[in-house]
Amino acid sequence: MKLAKGFQHSLKGLTDSVARYPLTTAFLLAAAVINAGTIQGSGEQGVTYGILLLTCAAGVFLSTTAQVLHEGFFPAPAKRALLTGIACVLALGYFLIVKDTPAIGTEILVRTAALLSALFMAFIWLPSIKAKISFSEAFMGMFKGLFISLFFSGVIFAGVGIILSAVDLLLFGIDSRSFAHAANIIFVLFAPMYFLSLVPNYSVEDEDKIKSAVNCPKFLEILISNIIIPLTSIFTVILVLYIALNITGSFWADNLIEPMLVAYSIVVIVVYILAGNLENKFAKTFKKVFPKVLIPVVLFQILASVLKIGDVGLTHSRYYAILYGFFAVLAGVVYSFFGPAKRGIVPAAFIILSVFSALPPIDAFTVSKLNQIGTLEKVLVKNGILADDRIVPKENIPDQDKLIIVNTASYISRMGYAGDVPWLADDFNYYSDFERTFGFSAYDTIDWERPQDYHSFMRSQRDVVDVSGYEMMALVYFSSEGGRFESNEMALGTGTYYLSWQPEGQGGSFVLKDESGSETLSLDIQDIIDRFQERPQGKEEISAAEASFTAENDRARMKVVINFMEINQFGGRQNIYGEAYVLVQVKTAR
Repeated sequence: MKLAKGFQHSLKGLTDSVARYPLTTAFLLAAAVINAGTIQGSGEQGVTYGILLLTCAAGVFLSTTAQVLHEGFFPAPAKRALLTGIACVLALGYFLIVKDTPAIGTEILVRTAALLSALFMAFIWLPSIKAKISFSEAFMGMFKGLFISLFFSGVIFAGVGIILSAVDLLLFGIDSRSFAHAANIIFVLFAPMYFLSLVPNYSVEDEDKIKSAVNCPKFLEILISNIIIPLTSIFTVILVLYIALNITGSFWADNLIEPMLVAYSIVVIVVYILAGNLENKFAKTFKKVFPKVLIPVVLFQILASVLKIGDVGLTHSRYYAILYGFFAVLAGVVYSFFGPAKRGIVPAAFIILSVFSALPPIDAFTVSKLNQIGTLEKVLVKNGILADDRIVPKENIPDQDKLIIVNTASYISRMGYAGDVPWLADDFNYYSDFERTFGFSAYDTIDWERPQDYHSFMRSQRDVVDVSGYEMMALVYFSSEGGRFESNEMALGTGTYYLSWQPEGQGGSFVLKDESGSETLSLDIQDIIDRFQERPQGKEEISAAEASFTAENDRARMKVVINFMEINQFGGRQNIYGEAYVLVQVKTAR
């Protein structure tokens, strides 16, 4: 009986959230349908798929924010309709802005993430302005809701997966895509709606229900007070000691310290907000001391970031590191010296800075693009490589200037900005065109005394590639840092197949899939790296036979012929870049 009542209560919560967030439900349903079509179809996820999903995500965040604005500030039905209309128009505007993009790259994803973060923060913060709750309580309510919805969704998916596996094993065969369809329904549709059903309407709910929604559970209070706060305290001591011991030396050149300090400040701010209404001894001490510790630590991070601009210019990642640093300092000051009534400044500042970082002409990408192009142009002119909008390759220039040229040219190429540089070829490729363009190798700047490996291989252009025994061949650019490649469909044997490069960790794989999206054959790049790293460091020309690697099973075979490839290791991290011909032959069609 109790179980039945609990199920009815959960079901009512879900149906109430559909009525409360009808536009959000529509966008989530659209996203689920788009995913289902892709799963059921070829399994290919192209640019159009990504744009539609991003538009749905924008619509979800816009519509939920519009709803909390209606509930807290504009309760009239006509104003709700107006806010809903504005959310639809903004979602449509987002679609029109991104619909013609040739690829969904870093710029679109980061801009979108910044705007969605601002909307989500508004969704949390806005109810606390007029309701009788603090921002910390509203944040706790959201945190609990996210945790509970993800936990329940994970349990449901695990149960559905077990049932499908049992049916497939014991009764009759089930299409492997059923698992993807189940994940789509549970995580794209159910989980967000269940989360929204746990968020109270602060303007109409009774005080007991609101209190229950925003109170910190006992287990979370113990976790924060007795585990997270002590661990954060120990890490703080280690971090402060490191800064003190290295303040005149490696601190300013250490590439790991910047992200570490950013991560540390995020943890401190989140823990402070979660501990906002806790009154135990550990929580009180943390709230009193750590905001004051945060200020000097983040000031060091900002200074380290600014100093690195002199070496590599301003990139979008460093722009965000510096911008976030200013936000963290502001948060530290507010939490140290202002009362609870003023602490809404922190989420408001987060929203303003997030929007600031995403909208031209002061956004992270416009500013970093102009800075990188300007930095490269300045150093080229200084060394006589650029004159009258023409590049004259030159080998003998200072190593420091070479390093600046390498870093800026790499960034410009990686971000697709070459077309915006009048004196650089529109199709400039950093890996294949750098030395010919500037007159020296990009790896002339490497300090070989440091503990690292560098290997560069190029297939001899005098050797022909043997394609006998294979049906199809594709040219694939691959990288450990991303650049996922998806081929168009290939008719092999009696079926349709897709070739892809899938980056993973510090490497990746060349993968052949059938039309259902199931893997037919793959070749792990690590197998290639292991053989290449046995050779001497430096640059080397290799034969077509040495550049060829094969993989085979009872369904297909694949040959990868490396045209060029670079492997380097910095600080224990392996990076790979290259280009290869991938030849495939299917033996049997499924």
